[in-house]
Amino acid sequence: MTLMSVDELAEYLGENKRTIYRYIQTGDCPRYIRLTAKNLKFDKADVDAWLESKKVNPQKKGD
Repeated sequence: MTLMSVDELAEYLGENKRTIYRYIQTGDCPRYIRLTAKNLKFDKADVDAWLESKKVNPQKKGD
């Protein structure tokens, strides 16, 4: 298990911490471990699975 902090997750996703906290608030985020009220950890495998679920398969129009 490889754990990432909110800062590390933000860097991994190329986002800022505010965006990560918005994902958490809306429930649209990878599963996480709450060690304390302010200490959240994300398993990299869960993050990668969450990203995989976000993939969109574009379809050609007019076919």
